[in-house]
Amino acid sequence: MIAPGFARVPPKTDVYAKPEGDEVIIFMDFFSVRLRFPLDPAVVDVFGRYGVFLHQMTPNLFIRLNLFLWLTKTCRVTPTVENFA
Repeated sequence: MIAPGFARVPPKTDVYAKPEGDEVIIFMDFFSVRLRFPLDPAVVDVFGRYGVFLHQMTPNLFIRLNLFLWLTKTCRVTPTVENFA
């Protein structure tokens, strides 16, 4: 999932998510709903369109995105932001 050395636990003094410029916040629960990297480009486009960051997502939202991607790929439709909306 993530190569050794590319992840770190935030300091206990952090009270909210503060990713650096080259970091992404990921919660352990995301992996229980099958989040894998690298993300599909359509997911990145959806995040960009709606101004959402990875650490603002909930496991339920990942399930919804997963259903969208599964449906589009099963029906051989290119997953795009317009299709998602």
